Amino acid sequence: MLNDLQLNSILEDFDIAYWKINLFSKEISWSEHFNILVGKPQIEEDRFEFFINHILHPDYRYDFRIHFEKLIKENEPFSFEIKLKLENGKYRWFECKNQKTRNSEFRETAVLLFVNIHQSKRDQYTIEENFFYYRETAEMTSTGGWYVDTVNKNIYWDDVSLKIVECPRDFQPAYEDRMKFYAKEHHNRMRNAFDKCENFGIPFKLELKMVSFQHREFWVRLTGKPVYNDEQEVVGIRGVLQNIDENKNNELNLQNSLDIIATQNSRLFNFAHIVSHHLRSHSSNLSLIVELLRESKTDRDKFDLLANVEDVSDNLDSAISRLNNIVSIQTSLKKEPVLIRFEEALEIVLASISSLINRENAKIVAEFQDLKEIRYIPEYLESILLNLITNAIRYRQPGRKPVIFIQTYVENDKEFLEVSDNGLGIDLDEYGDKMFGMYKTFHPSNPEAKGIGLFITKNQVEALGGTISVSSTLNIGTTFKIKF
Repeated sequence: MLNDLQLNSILEDFDIAYWKINLFSKEISWSEHFNILVGKPQIEEDRFEFFINHILHPDYRYDFRIHFEKLIKENEPFSFEIKLKLENGKYRWFECKNQKTRNSEFRETAVLLFVNIHQSKRDQYTIEENFFYYRETAEMTSTGGWYVDTVNKNIYWDDVSLKIVECPRDFQPAYEDRMKFYAKEHHNRMRNAFDKCENFGIPFKLELKMVSFQHREFWVRLTGKPVYNDEQEVVGIRGVLQNIDENKNNELNLQNSLDIIATQNSRLFNFAHIVSHHLRSHSSNLSLIVELLRESKTDRDKFDLLANVEDVSDNLDSAISRLNNIVSIQTSLKKEPVLIRFEEALEIVLASISSLINRENAKIVAEFQDLKEIRYIPEYLESILLNLITNAIRYRQPGRKPVIFIQTYVENDKEFLEVSDNGLGIDLDEYGDKMFGMYKTFHPSNPEAKGIGLFITKNQVEALGGTISVSSTLNIGTTFKIKF
């Protein structure tokens, strides 16, 4: 059996002090280590009251008194954490718990232990504080953590990740369903990144679209790094998931605006070049004729030159009229788009060129079931249809009845119009980069070719944020595809 000296020595090594309480007399004796902790104070009153009033932190006085009374009267054990004021005047955390014993004289004695837990409490507070800052940072930056156990095929998302993906707090993503949370167009990027990380340990950082639990698509920045076991084998992938939907959409909108501005600048530069080139050629012709008029000796010569002036004037007027048509595209942008039925727009166009269709015995096939209407500027849509249909008829294959197939549809949430024909086709290897240039023609033998229709069509499409592309095979036909 250990005596008090031996017991005190052992407990002191573990920084544990104790009280011995006589349950009959309520006399309290402190261990030597407890005396050292509190500085061996001069106690001139009841020891228990001195402890309550001068050593125990005020926040714990009431509870300690209640527990102590129950221990004395009802022999009810207790254990709770308290703060004690030490010799240096600073408070430290202790766990206070009692142990009921019987001494050799069968007199009941209670032992009250004070275990120093200050460091563990500080560690606990540090962890809680760090976790608080981590949680707050994660919440403020919409950044969550995730882990994929590639061996056991499990996925773990923290609370912020679950919130970002709009999942319930108790939701557990299934490994086999992981691709459901990514937009279809990004499935390949996601698979490739995970495969490289899992098989070769290559980390990744991606910006892609996810699909929330509520089926809402949004942009995220996803980073992933391999997790190795002791044998340096990849056993998992961990990473960070950040919601960047707002910033990404702003970036895309900004880039779209920059693209539009660049396109407009390019068109403006092209237009200025065209104006400069063509008006200068007419003015040069006119200057030359005027010079010849001055030098002409006979009335007959002057009369012949006046006829040339008339030709130059007509050409100049025609050029200005075409340029005016191009300028009017920008003016029409002030009009509000309205809902137009493709079928009605086509009827207007066909009525305006009915004589041409009848003369060439052209067949028009229209399919608008998948996209019946669109919000657009009516004059533009009619002009686009008119240019593409008349071109298809004008450049028909000799000996072949012209057939024009028109269809509309929606693909990846984008609206499309396609106009296909069975005509001459265009040599895209030779003319591909000139397709939509002003005064560019691809069938020089056709006297009706002015090289202005496709230029205007492209400007009309792009002015409203769309694009136009072409595919063609010589002697087979041509398809123009417009994305609105």
